[in-house]
Amino acid sequence: MFKKFCIAFISVTLCVIIGLASFVYVIDPFNVYRADKDMTQIIYQMPYYQNIGIAKYTKYDTLITGTSMTQNFRGTWFNEKFGCNAIRLSFDGGVVTDFEALLKTATENNKELKTVFLGLDNYVITADSKLNDINERIPVYELDDNPFTKIKYLLNKDIIFNYIPTYFSYKNYPEYNFYEMHAWDTNDNNFSKERVLNGYTVEDKKEMLPADRFKANCDTVINSIGKIIKDNSDVQFIIFAPPYSILYWHELIQLGTFDATFYALNYVYAELLKNENVRMFYFQNDFEKITNLNGYKDKSHYCTDYNRYMLDCFADGKMEITAENCKSVLGEMKTFAEKYDYDSLLKG
Repeated sequence: MFKKFCIAFISVTLCVIIGLASFVYVIDPFNVYRADKDMTQIIYQMPYYQNIGIAKYTKYDTLITGTSMTQNFRGTWFNEKFGCNAIRLSFDGGVVTDFEALLKTATENNKELKTVFLGLDNYVITADSKLNDINERIPVYELDDNPFTKIKYLLNKDIIFNYIPTYFSYKNYPEYNFYEMHAWDTNDNNFSKERVLNGYTVEDKKEMLPADRFKANCDTVINSIGKIIKDNSDVQFIIFAPPYSILYWHELIQLGTFDATFYALNYVYAELLKNENVRMFYFQNDFEKITNLNGYKDKSHYCTDYNRYMLDCFADGKMEITAENCKSVLGEMKTFAEKYDYDSLLKG
């Protein structure tokens, strides 16, 4: 009887395990195995868990990516402006390894890819952020083709009991819109000087770090993202620097990373601009916008009108920098930020 019980127990357990794994495989909420060719039908819940699969399986010719600074772009805007088929796959708080994985997946699996719009944040270049200390944001099973690695996906209790029910709730929601997913301005659109100043903490002033402090991190960007750009000369990369508010630069001055950040920007931009398939737009020196705190919700995150403005610049070439004028443009920005009257601003 005991032997029969054990056999029955093992059989039932195996059936349950196989059943649960099959259930996850068929639903595939994180697009590990497939994605709907019609991107509008994809239930886009978790960027860090889905971006790789969506980039691998979906049809598009234009990819928009970056950190939260790019999340308020809508792919439909690019479709209308450029007559393309665009998809936005951003990583909130993304770092070099995240974008390297995404760009590698997109360029290796999508032969229709023509253009990449990459928002390249300063902290991604310098790695001067606590965000860089977070490991394995993109699960290994998204990147590894080893079928045994996929077990962590197929038998993940959070996926089975939490994410799949959420998946079906989105699927049954009549007003679901793929292009609006993870655009944070739908829930947080309070942009005001008062909010920015109330949320800004003035750091104690530290000694200025050596200018080449972030050079090793710069080399990492060049050897990863830069290599992908160089190896895909048939794809145009439009790289842009998001327009942080003037308070962002004040914080760098206080923290002693101001000089090192400009050194890093000069170094990386110069290397990337050596590629003929790169165009670069620098929005950080739009002095009227960056000093108007009513266009921000904190020292860095800007209103959706600025996203629209950047889109227009991509089309007409305004704010574009080249290998010839890059150094002078950054020098002008550095001088402006150094001499700005922060005391008057902080008094409100």
